[in-house]
Amino acid sequence: MKLLEVQSSVRLERSISRSLSHEFVQAWQTNHSHAQHKMRDVGTNPPAHPTESWTKANYTPPEARTSEMVGVLSHSEQLIAELLWADRLLLGVPMYNLSVPSNFKAYLDNVVRVDRTFAFDQETFTLQGLATGKKALVITPSAGDYAPGTPMAKFDFCEPYLRAILEFIGIVEVTVIAVPNQFMPDEIRHQQIETARTKLMALAATW
Repeated sequence: MKLLEVQSSVRLERSISRSLSHEFVQAWQTNHSHAQHKMRDVGTNPPAHPTESWTKANYTPPEARTSEMVGVLSHSEQLIAELLWADRLLLGVPMYNLSVPSNFKAYLDNVVRVDRTFAFDQETFTLQGLATGKKALVITPSAGDYAPGTPMAKFDFCEPYLRAILEFIGIVEVTVIAVPNQFMPDEIRHQQIETARTKLMALAATW
């Protein structure tokens, strides 16, 4: 079993997504003693955003790419190789301004690429994800409560987007552990963290 952990919080010591992820990985490895684990930190070391030269290289057939094009795409290829290597994805993605952090969006823009993680059939005009056979677990803290049925639910562009983009590349087994109300008083905050921790510890034995 191979686990790729991707962290996107810009916080370090006070990051809820990082601390809960760390606890989960330790518990998960206890149940998968021979598992391999890699960590990609796009919170402290974000990938570059795509540029015009990147886009040109991306849409040039591999056999026609110049050495410069290959170099422009080299980091993206490394990120994709990590993604395709993994059987399990653990994503620490706090909600920033109702959506995912911009550094995580840059990561996604580097790994969601035609003929690498998804395919487009020009005859049938259909799309197919290529990163299949994987499971994803997303830990997403937020300032308020954006759960379905709440007054703030309509402002959640984080979880629906994550589910959609993961399905787009072929990852349909997605579990989201929300950690809401982190701008509330400490008693409420800690209760939500403990609820998420309990779910994650139970999941570590079966995921």
